[in-house]
Amino acid sequence: MSELHFQPIKGKAREILKAILQTSEIASCGKKEILDLRLACEEIVMNVTSYAYPDGSEGYLDVEIEKTEDRIVICFKDGGKPFNPLEQKKPDTKLSWIQRSIGGLGIFLVTKTMDNVHFAYVDNQNVFTIEKLIKQ
Repeated sequence: MSELHFQPIKGKAREILKAILQTSEIASCGKKEILDLRLACEEIVMNVTSYAYPDGSEGYLDVEIEKTEDRIVICFKDGGKPFNPLEQKKPDTKLSWIQRSIGGLGIFLVTKTMDNVHFAYVDNQNVFTIEKLIKQ
């Protein structure tokens, strides 16, 4: 299991994503799983680094990655403002991209590419967990 701690996070989304993707758990997945995990992790990291700390505080992001034979689970924890992205209005994907309002598509893609997605607010932390089944 990999446990990563990032602080400060402001302006460091690219570095954080790179560190997550270089963990042995993710690097040892298949190509399709890595692409899906990259998309999901990029969306989550961008959201946390951009919006979790609107008061300008530096903030932190903790990431735990656990891999078993058949799945990989990644848990993101931050102390930013409470926010459950799963409660947001789902985008209307039948509209053209010009007609759609901005926002919401990233988390929609996370829920579509992951096999399980869960949010909880625990001990003053946003806890967002994604799970991807690994094909043998």
